[in-house]
Amino acid sequence: MKNETRNRKDKAGSLVSDQHGWIDFTLSKAALMITSIVILAAFYQIGADLSDIQVQKQLDSESIELKAAIDDIGSVSPDSIRQSSTYEFSTDFPANAFISGEYIRFETTYLDKTVHSVKPLTFRTLAHNETEMRKLLSNNFNGQTGTAEDPITTDTNTALELLSSVSRQELMLNTEKIVHIEKTSIYLKNDPEVRQLEIVLVYQ
Repeated sequence: MKNETRNRKDKAGSLVSDQHGWIDFTLSKAALMITSIVILAAFYQIGADLSDIQVQKQLDSESIELKAAIDDIGSVSPDSIRQSSTYEFSTDFPANAFISGEYIRFETTYLDKTVHSVKPLTFRTLAHNETEMRKLLSNNFNGQTGTAEDPITTDTNTALELLSSVSRQELMLNTEKIVHIEKTSIYLKNDPEVRQLEIVLVYQ
């Protein structure tokens, strides 16, 4: 009888021990699974972050190159032979490019997020070609086109206000077409002197 009682206790103890063992094992597996999930999530997040950085770098590189091309022409002397150049986009992924009189902006969508790269322009810029600019001046200054032979009778601030109001609006550039960059001058006559206002034209 004592042996039978002892056997029951031993079996009960063994059963409790086995249950604790299974519980410990199950908890250990759950902990390992959670740890694995956290590690995988972190790994993919790092991968996503690295991809985001790569896309940003591509946009920054393109915007810096276009800015440099515009600034290069903007920095030449009015007497220089080289007053114009062209720029060809080199992006290997879909991106939109915009220009205003104050900055250039690149934009693309990556993983449902919009990525931007904005670079300020150093020189006074207008997203018009020569003909469009002269027509703009003529329409606003009694037919005067602002050339050396036909200077505008106005002060510098009035001319700058007009150019600033026109250039605030963004213009979308076609990244499949060449960008033309040209330096020109607007001549202002404020008796008795004639002033020269330099401007960079960016157009396609």
